[in-house]
Amino acid sequence: MRSFLQYRDHHDAQGPVVLETVPAAGRRYQGDRAGFVIRAIAAVLDVVFVGIIVVLLWIGLWLFLLIFNPIIDPDLTVEVTPPSGYFLLAGYLFMWLYWTWMWATNGRSLGQYLMGLRVVGRQGRHFGWKLAMLRSGFCAVFPPGLVWAIISPRNRSVQDVLLRTSVIHDWSSSSSASSSELTSESSPESSSESSPTPASAPTTSSSDAGE
Repeated sequence: MRSFLQYRDHHDAQGPVVLETVPAAGRRYQGDRAGFVIRAIAAVLDVVFVGIIVVLLWIGLWLFLLIFNPIIDPDLTVEVTPPSGYFLLAGYLFMWLYWTWMWATNGRSLGQYLMGLRVVGRQGRHFGWKLAMLRSGFCAVFPPGLVWAIISPRNRSVQDVLLRTSVIHDWSSSSSASSSELTSESSPESSSESSPTPASAPTTSSSDAGE
């Protein structure tokens, strides 16, 4: 029996330890494009999460104003907090900031993490802040765009078609996405690149561009 120090030195010499986090039942779907239902569930979870934050902020603001600016009118005709429209705008703003941060840093939101999903860019690569800001803003102001995933043969929403992104099944803890379905699609752009496309990267086909 080896000591922990010997075990650590052995693995340090071979490189970082990578834990297999893909469940056995989901390995056959790992890397495939996700459908409408599971993506909708993930989006609802995200909206609920952001909604809870906005409600808590509203309660905190109400308590703050109640303490430092108490109501004197016995008929409660004086509004203590701003109109509800401001909180609706705050919800959209927090939704945009939340999705932007999560997609740019981790490639998945909290709802997508719980449902085993990941958002990837062209050829299955992780995208940066600029594309994350565009996609999150598009999703926040036009959520019905997800319905296009029902019609699209590639399970792509309107946002995915216009911004060349994809949402895939990915239960791995790594930030790089693996793909099985998408690697079978070839594009002229990927074949003309000097560097080979990773086997785990989804590519964009000519049929995707026409969706």
